[in-house]
Amino acid sequence: MGKWTVEAVAKIANGALLGNPDLEVAGCVIDSRQAQGGEMFFALPGERVDGHDFIEAAWKKGAFLVIAEETRFLGSAQRPSVPEGKALLLVKSVLTTLHELAKAWRLDLGAKVVGVTGSNGKTTTKDMIGAVLSQRFRVYQNKENHNNELGLPLTVLNAPLGTEILVLEMGMRGLGEIKALCDIAKPDVGVITNIGTTHLELLLTQERIARAKWELIEALPADGIGIINADDLFSVQKAKKDLHSFRFYGLEGTFEEPHIKGAQLQPWGALGTTFDVTYPGEKTTVNLPLPGKHTVLDALAALAVGTVFGVSLAEGCVGLGKLELSKMRLEVRFGILGTTLLNDVYNANPTSMQASLQVLKERAGGNKTLAILGEMYELGSAAESGHREVGETLAKLGVSKLITVGKLAEGIAQGARRAGYGEEHIIVTSTREEAVIKAKDLLRRFGPGVWVLIKGSRGMKMEEITAQLEESE
Repeated sequence: MGKWTVEAVAKIANGALLGNPDLEVAGCVIDSRQAQGGEMFFALPGERVDGHDFIEAAWKKGAFLVIAEETRFLGSAQRPSVPEGKALLLVKSVLTTLHELAKAWRLDLGAKVVGVTGSNGKTTTKDMIGAVLSQRFRVYQNKENHNNELGLPLTVLNAPLGTEILVLEMGMRGLGEIKALCDIAKPDVGVITNIGTTHLELLLTQERIARAKWELIEALPADGIGIINADDLFSVQKAKKDLHSFRFYGLEGTFEEPHIKGAQLQPWGALGTTFDVTYPGEKTTVNLPLPGKHTVLDALAALAVGTVFGVSLAEGCVGLGKLELSKMRLEVRFGILGTTLLNDVYNANPTSMQASLQVLKERAGGNKTLAILGEMYELGSAAESGHREVGETLAKLGVSKLITVGKLAEGIAQGARRAGYGEEHIIVTSTREEAVIKAKDLLRRFGPGVWVLIKGSRGMKMEEITAQLEESE
């Protein structure tokens, strides 16, 4: 963020101020260790960690203003002594204050806002949109996937003065959550990558997931624009009933003719993809430093956003060529025994796991392949079928060997068997440690040149398997 005085913050928050009102604050943190000088520290209460226990630490690290809850300091004798050159703001709710300040700074900033959500690919799409728009504008976006009721307002508050476009990923687990984020962000453009089965555990049906995602489009102003995947049925169906303007992107145009269309996908380099893209009056070739049809769709969404802001396809493609992705998403690493690792461990659902398996086979060429697949969470009643579908895809692709990790992932093995995959190709394990032992033994027998995919839901911590299989320097 730019600079507010402590007094200005206190007025917006309607809190009781102690200390120096004339201090200028810039930026904010919720972890006292991240303070570098001049920030606001939000002392958020939590189940395991309470920010109020780190007020003194935040001041010592350089934070100027601490925002805390007044109920923690009922008597004046209980209030901490505010050091010289510091300030303490007491409010009813630190979280509510965080949201209110983010709303105020979003308006002061005067930037346009692009909101991004979807069941798959939203973080990659967010990164790509940032890369495309940065060719012409000053862009600020969420770090990694800081996309919830804490991460999004912190992103807004940390956006520097002069930011022209905010690109904000929006996550959700239930109805009303994206609406709440939109109340803060006030998006001008809304991107929905797709409407899949992630979060079925909480929302029960894909129709309810569609309703939850569509809260982003409903939050747009009358002249706002939705960016929609023309190959995603639920998204297209919702768009046809909505009065907003839309720009569709896609490859096949299965359910709607795309405005931005990709074609002629071909492998490019070690892990890239080259493809043609057209938009009325423009045509160019993209060299995308990522593999897979699913990442091409993400790139098309980003280019579609670019067209809204006057970024040409050619300019946008230059940005995509410089793309820097958030960590743990289809990273290529050198593995032990001459192997190549695809580290795709940030999260997983049936759609993304099947896409990564296709990338594994595509890039391995004639080399042997090993898929080490962990459990997928938040699938609800679709958990059993979702894991089976992944196994069926693996069998059809002809992946050389499969190692499953965890009880739920045994469903992947079951699906593979039902699709005719030989039992001799399947290894079922209960823990990451067991999976590493089995994988190392298998790789020794295979010899060099094997391509290995490691993937599972975030809670599986599959990156620990990657670390054990990675070649030490």
